[in-house]
Amino acid sequence: MFFQPVVQALTKIITDIINFIPHLINGLIILIVGYLVCVIIRWILRFIFRQIHLEDLTERTGINHATRSLGIRAALPEIIVQIVFFFLILSFAIAAVSLMGLTAVAILLQNVLLFVPRAISAALLIIFGSMLGRFLGDTISTVAANVNITYSRALGKIIEYAILAFVVVLAISTLGVDTSVLTSSLTIIIASAGLAIALTFALGSRESARNVIAGYYVRQNFRPGQQLTFGDYSGTVRSTTGAYTILEVTDEAGTLRTISLPNSLLLQSAVRGQEGTSPGNTSDQQPGTPGTQQ
Repeated sequence: MFFQPVVQALTKIITDIINFIPHLINGLIILIVGYLVCVIIRWILRFIFRQIHLEDLTERTGINHATRSLGIRAALPEIIVQIVFFFLILSFAIAAVSLMGLTAVAILLQNVLLFVPRAISAALLIIFGSMLGRFLGDTISTVAANVNITYSRALGKIIEYAILAFVVVLAISTLGVDTSVLTSSLTIIIASAGLAIALTFALGSRESARNVIAGYYVRQNFRPGQQLTFGDYSGTVRSTTGAYTILEVTDEAGTLRTISLPNSLLLQSAVRGQEGTSPGNTSDQQPGTPGTQQ
């Protein structure tokens, strides 16, 4: 009499196990068949990508370089193949555990399956945002280098990382995470940095900024090797840097030396120019015309 509840509990457990075995077998069959199907589809996708040379295309477009900069060593075609494989095997796993009656596990896997498209969207945003940031950063670095700005590379990196930061925030919001606080903080940081740079140029570096801007116009009017007469100085233009123009002059002792003149000073004062002998040019020097008063 006292052992009857125990016997009934054991009987129910054994009955449930026996009833669960067919569902377990059916679920395992679905998993095995699904895995084989996923392997076949993965092989087919790899074969198609090799035939159309997708990896070479992604390498030429810079996508593989963007993914490697994010720490992803695999090429984009292989990433696509693995995502499709994972998506399919997860779908078969949901069907298998549902057939086994494991409702909680099936719901968990279903949520993961619904999260996959969001994760893919976020990854694509980061990849293409990284490419856009690098393109704009390199463009700005090139333009700044052409006007002889010494910090051109740092300026390009600042632009690149700022764009990447905004893209990462956008990708996080795609995942369903509230990024309002993060967006506000990032905006405040970038605005503060921009204001600090603006104040630096406006208050502390006005002369340097004026010379840098004037250097562009100096390079349009005077070339290396050209003879210049500027006040008490007369010499040959050696180069024009970001803020200064370097002249090679001969002192009273007949010794060659160099002097640096602010670019803005050349634009503000009268300068007489004469064509000099530049590298690769063997023509005689021709007298120039007086420069214009800026």
